[in-house]
Amino acid sequence: MTEYVLSDDFKKNVQQEMENNPFAILSRLIYQELYQEVIEGHLLPEHKIIESKIAKELNVSRSPVKVALSDMVDDGIFVRGVGKTVHVKPISYEECLWIYEARMTLEPKAAYQAAKRIKPAELQQLKELISKFEEIDRTLNQREYTRTDKQFHEIIIKASRNPYLVSMYKSIECPLACYRNQLNQLAYEECFQEHDMGSGSEHHKSIFNMLKNHLPLLAEDEMRNDIQRMYGTMSRLRK
Repeated sequence: MTEYVLSDDFKKNVQQEMENNPFAILSRLIYQELYQEVIEGHLLPEHKIIESKIAKELNVSRSPVKVALSDMVDDGIFVRGVGKTVHVKPISYEECLWIYEARMTLEPKAAYQAAKRIKPAELQQLKELISKFEEIDRTLNQREYTRTDKQFHEIIIKASRNPYLVSMYKSIECPLACYRNQLNQLAYEECFQEHDMGSGSEHHKSIFNMLKNHLPLLAEDEMRNDIQRMYGTMSRLRK
């Protein structure tokens, strides 16, 4: 394992939040920033997080750091390692199945509703992401694919205008990000070719066209087809 080092942005964000809201709970600020590091793929299972080092880099006592790390362990995001270290909990194949089932339940329905409720500005955002997917088809850049795919699906969830769907999707945000990030660590070029991820623009363009033309049932079907591709890639995480 390699030791995790806080980025300048991490330290800056915590400092700004403390200045903007002096009554904020420091442990929650640290938790939120670590959570974002996991979501964005900067903090991976291979990184060793040392409580004392984080406290030193943030120039704070160890108590709020200890609370933040303990809370993340309790929430199933981190697991304890040797000594006072923790690291991101690896996603198991069984957990991938649960994520897949949740996505297959939530996202097609969100696409159905989005086809009826999506706004022009959101369609424009999706159109711009399609252009990114076309570039990714040529470069097979898995990390860029992960970021673009995340943005694409989140826009559609939001466009459903259903706060309960949004809340349920939020509940799988972290494990879904961990799944994507772990996949990035594998032989992703081969994975792209084997599971047809190299034609991401076509798959996502099909969803976009159904949303643009306000065809709920077809948008639902296209979203279901897109998520089904996740099933093949999950085998990479089977031990």
